[in-house]
Amino acid sequence: MAPMRHDDMDSAGSCYEAVALKYAAKQDTQPWNVHYERPGTLSLLPALDGVHVFDAGCGPGWYVEYLLDQGATVTAIDLNADFVSMTKERVGERATVQQADLAEPLVLLGDASTDLVVAPLVMHYLKDWLPPLQEFQRVLKPGGLLVFSTHHPFMDFTEYEFDDYFGIQYIVDEWEIGTMTYYRRPLTKISEDLEAAGFVIERLLEPLPTDAFRDVHPRGYEKLSKNPWFLFIRARKS
Repeated sequence: MAPMRHDDMDSAGSCYEAVALKYAAKQDTQPWNVHYERPGTLSLLPALDGVHVFDAGCGPGWYVEYLLDQGATVTAIDLNADFVSMTKERVGERATVQQADLAEPLVLLGDASTDLVVAPLVMHYLKDWLPPLQEFQRVLKPGGLLVFSTHHPFMDFTEYEFDDYFGIQYIVDEWEIGTMTYYRRPLTKISEDLEAAGFVIERLLEPLPTDAFRDVHPRGYEKLSKNPWFLFIRARKS
């Protein structure tokens, strides 16, 4: 059944207020995270030793810990206070972690202060991508990279039976952990906003699930082997 859709909403990330603990409890075992999203994002990252990384939506902190273990210096934010606390507990004083809203200016980062911005499964919670993308461009050094994953626009279009691929739709959906809200947008809009913010797309990835996914969830593996679920992009500051 298609979820409810409302086009007059401006923000969706606050949906985690009610489900953060449930989400965190499952994130490190969910095959969609462990055997699909993470391998896709990691395949687009550069060498990380000595690199300053901004994690734009750290969630419970898996990526922050991974980046630190690879030798990166990490600054991270999340809108959700529980996720910020979890990340701090996970990595201690090894990273700078603060509660902040991607829809607002990134006051904790200076101009050209960062080598890499990562945003795994974050952007679809924002209605307007251009302001945060412009902030990513501002804080990145010349030639710096943005790597992000998001819901695949065609997946949301077909899964939820929208009648307008080229629109931006607000989705209210029921997950196992509770009610979730997010946006879908066409690939054209994604590429237009990246260009307008001063980025050039280097790589666009629609990965297949790993063999480990098949071992733990054969039905999900079969579906992802024939349908794009997430979209991964590496873009460089032009």
